[in-house]
Amino acid sequence: MTDKTRPGAIAVAPKAESSPKPKRRRRGVVGCIVGIALGLAGLVGARLAQLWIAFDVFTQFSPQFMFVVVAFAIGLFSPRAKILASSIALIVFLIAQSMWPHYASSHVSELSKVAAGERELKVASFNTWLGNTNVEAVKAEITRINADVIVLLEFGRNQHVIYEQLKSQYPFNAQCANASKCTFGILSKYPLSNVTDQMVAPGPAYMRASLGPQFGDLIIFAVHTNRFPQSRAQLNQIKALVAELEAVVGPHIIMGDFNATPYSRITEILSSQANLTRFTNLPTWPARFGLPQIAIDHIFASSGIRQLDSQSIGNSAGSDHFPIFLKVAVPVQ
Repeated sequence: MTDKTRPGAIAVAPKAESSPKPKRRRRGVVGCIVGIALGLAGLVGARLAQLWIAFDVFTQFSPQFMFVVVAFAIGLFSPRAKILASSIALIVFLIAQSMWPHYASSHVSELSKVAAGERELKVASFNTWLGNTNVEAVKAEITRINADVIVLLEFGRNQHVIYEQLKSQYPFNAQCANASKCTFGILSKYPLSNVTDQMVAPGPAYMRASLGPQFGDLIIFAVHTNRFPQSRAQLNQIKALVAELEAVVGPHIIMGDFNATPYSRITEILSSQANLTRFTNLPTWPARFGLPQIAIDHIFASSGIRQLDSQSIGNSAGSDHFPIFLKVAVPVQ
């Protein structure tokens, strides 16, 4: 047999090929399992709010925790690039969550018609944000929404010029007795009476006014509760509000910034213990970049008040919240 190697050459054994792919695959599997575990932990934390109110903060992100679970489950079963697949799925879910309220608002549907003994009323809630200096944009958005009654929260003193500037559209308004301590306002196309505001604990900050006999003496509440980490104070505020609502006679609508989502213990207490129906679940915050993720602005109503069309959000007009509005049928007999 002929030796084909050169004289004096040293035979070198070929290097074994490295195999990084199995290691990367294992890291991807572990990463996906950790992601699923974190998402499930968030969902469990939300349920623990029934035991300790501080955990209620997890309910604010219940959809996002579910997105995390599903996204990493998709990645876990992906044949390759598991973490990348999970990340892409999660981004898609979050974008869809932000696009949902815009889509719903551009496809408003009629749910019911006004029946005999009822009167239609378009109501809106808008946290205009104390730091908002774009008063013209706020005024334009209020005009565009054209609600019959709109409650305004974090309505700064620099925005109070709107009362006079929109007098032709909203001839009636409710203002705080002490503007330095109260940041509420109500604009109405119909006369308002029995206007009061409440800024003292343990109840939440609120303003209330009555629309009178033409709407069955309907009472409008504008409410703004505390937020995390003041969870205990927020819970006490809602309990105090429930106690106050028990003494209210006649139909009433409660609107505002509750700093609580539909999955929260806060909104659940208000619905169940005050016998209210919540008409809203669209994300309204944060309004930055037009990508809201959390539904914390709500419209509740007492029994007998029916929703006539689907909910909508408006334009942020410089605020960190989107306004929310819909039409209801109010019993007047």
